[in-house]
Amino acid sequence: MTGQAPIEQGDIGKAKQAAISDALERAALFAGVRVTSQQQLVAGVMQQHQLTLDSSSEIREIRLLNEHYNNDMVTVTLQAEILLQQQSCDGAEQKKPLLLAQVALGARQDAVYGQLFALDKNITAQLSRHMQDYSPALFVTTLDYSIQPAAMSNKVNRQFFSDGQQFVLLTNISDLSLGKKISRFWQDDRYQRYFALDVSLFDLFNNQIIYQQQYRTQADWQAETAIAGSHSQQFWQQPYGQKIDTVLKAVAKDLQQQTQCQGLLAQVSHIDQHQLAIDKGSRQGLKAGDSITVMQIQRFAGKDGLEKLHKSPINLKLTDVSTDTAWASASTPTLLSHLQIGDLISIGNPGL
Repeated sequence: MTGQAPIEQGDIGKAKQAAISDALERAALFAGVRVTSQQQLVAGVMQQHQLTLDSSSEIREIRLLNEHYNNDMVTVTLQAEILLQQQSCDGAEQKKPLLLAQVALGARQDAVYGQLFALDKNITAQLSRHMQDYSPALFVTTLDYSIQPAAMSNKVNRQFFSDGQQFVLLTNISDLSLGKKISRFWQDDRYQRYFALDVSLFDLFNNQIIYQQQYRTQADWQAETAIAGSHSQQFWQQPYGQKIDTVLKAVAKDLQQQTQCQGLLAQVSHIDQHQLAIDKGSRQGLKAGDSITVMQIQRFAGKDGLEKLHKSPINLKLTDVSTDTAWASASTPTLLSHLQIGDLISIGNPGL
């Protein structure tokens, strides 16, 4: 796995260790290990995340294969042996569909400093890239417009769900303000600048928010170099851009923890004796030969208005998998007797 970290104040050793930690965290996430993400706070501002594996897993051996230094960044490639004492959860190998709405620019009045009016689009693209690296439990689709949380009505949720999505992520930049001036009168103008991102993760099946958090950070802001704009590499290499990038990585890691053990929801599209087809495939991480456990979600609603799980899990084997379709077989046709075309099933963790 490859990891990166910025070189701050010329401290190459510290940056190298941070890059190694970054690579190890990516490796652990892709291995399906539950990682405890501990935020280090200084005066209420997030600085970094520390890696802690679950008690049933450990990193046995690390081999540093390559290290590269360029543009105040260090990049390392390493090989790690991660010992899994037990499978952390059943849903870790499937990619659950998530719709990433464009980040909303709530603090638009402060975007005038540095002309950061395109920051919403650029942060959306950056967050999507980090989710590919740090959120292996998710298959991400992006929208080119933002959605306000109040607009997530039952009707909208069901439409997104019927379109094949399982989660929706809504984010809002709520603070871009300048703090006090920190430069001397003979120096170029430098200020403290703040950044806050509000995050809400919607579970479309259960029609509720399952994770909500505000991430805050701050850094030096040099007005004369910031005019390059948030689309440029120059912006992301400045202290302010680097701190925002740290926040986006933290969001991606936390989303992984929230969704890693969720079951993948799929719809039965065809039944043929002892085989059935579902509307999920290799795009969601399914592979031919996989043994899966499915749980039927009943069509009718219970007294509390929520759809219920059928309490008899079925063990199936995937026989043929394409991009968005998979066929699975059961040992006997009777195991599929209570399933119908259109039924919703959960693959992996049934604890919805």
